[in-house]
Amino acid sequence: MKKYIKYIILLIIIMVIFVLGFFIYKNMFADSVNSRYKDIENYKLTNDEKNSAKDKINELENIKSVNIYIDSKIIKIVVKLEEDIDFEIIKSKANEVINSFSEENLSYFDLEFFVESSNKESEVYPQIGYKFKTNTEFAW
Repeated sequence: MKKYIKYIILLIIIMVIFVLGFFIYKNMFADSVNSRYKDIENYKLTNDEKNSAKDKINELENIKSVNIYIDSKIIKIVVKLEEDIDFEIIKSKANEVINSFSEENLSYFDLEFFVESSNKESEVYPQIGYKFKTNTEFAW
């Protein structure tokens, strides 16, 4: 009988530790997960904004593809090149693309500009530019 009581007490202690650990872990990370999507339903990236940005990028030569999508509070622009082009041209075009988005969206979303090349031996690419919502241009 004493053996069973020891096992029951041990089981209760393990359950209490598990439950407390779960609640502590959940509360530690609850705010960080929720804040990434706070008010996101109030900000929509329109097809006109996407198309305008894609059109500006496609003005460059050797563009293989352009993909624009939202990931939490970040508008991600992924550009794939057929061949390497001068990086300064890409940087300039990326800053032009900022004007494709509404002021409202720019005040909410950060922008990321990924550039990669089909040239596997490229010494210039891949490159990533980032624009925080309060900045006026990309930092590379």
